[in-house]
Amino acid sequence: MKITHDLHVHTNLSLCAKPEATLTNQIEAALSYGITTLGITNHCWDERLGDAKDFYGGQNTARVLSLRDEVEAARRRGDVRVLLGCETEYDYARRGVALTEEAAELFDYVIVPQSHTHMTMPRELYEPHQRHADFMLQAFWDILNSPVARRITAIAHPFSAVCCPYDKFLLLPLIPDDEYRRLFDRTAELGIALEVSMCSFKTASEEQVRNSPFLPMLSIAKECGCRFFFGSDAHHPDQFCCYRFVDAMAEALGLTEEDLLPLAR
Repeated sequence: MKITHDLHVHTNLSLCAKPEATLTNQIEAALSYGITTLGITNHCWDERLGDAKDFYGGQNTARVLSLRDEVEAARRRGDVRVLLGCETEYDYARRGVALTEEAAELFDYVIVPQSHTHMTMPRELYEPHQRHADFMLQAFWDILNSPVARRITAIAHPFSAVCCPYDKFLLLPLIPDDEYRRLFDRTAELGIALEVSMCSFKTASEEQVRNSPFLPMLSIAKECGCRFFFGSDAHHPDQFCCYRFVDAMAEALGLTEEDLLPLAR
């Protein structure tokens, strides 16, 4: 199966993205890797909820939606399908999601991570590693149980602890398979998809991609009936390089078109 979509891309509206990450530059870089459906997911903390974390200061719905005219212009190109989504956040203080239903309806789709532990998790939970894994598991359940869950399209880079100070892959086996199954059964029931994140493989070989530590966890999700999409989490045009072996990842996971989120087809 040929993967021709990337539904997790940032532009320079995200404060952590590089200035070169203009919509035009991201589109051109994506096309060079055979990506013809591009989803823009800048960081978003709904201003209606107030008290955004320092990292999210100013990255509100109005800022993210200010790209709408550029997206509409890009859609008229004819060689690329551009979707305007957002990557909102797990709100640890509220044990929910930093987006209201009213705001969610303004986007083509919404993704939310439970693995931005460098921003959302108290520092003392990094050690022992089990506490870190347990935090991500609880965050996932909080997202599924949130009032806005029915507006969530997918979970971004599930269980891939961002900016982890140690090998993040050590966390994956700390959650029992039965816990993953219970979680992914509910995820599938709610119609929420999972990202197959390629951002960890910018310098990986094809063999490393085919033997990704994420495969056992994602395989359980597949058995539970979850849908998937692929994402680069590109914050710079050069970061689409992680898509070199995206088809190998899809093959290793045994995905078919029916396993993909409809937006990704």
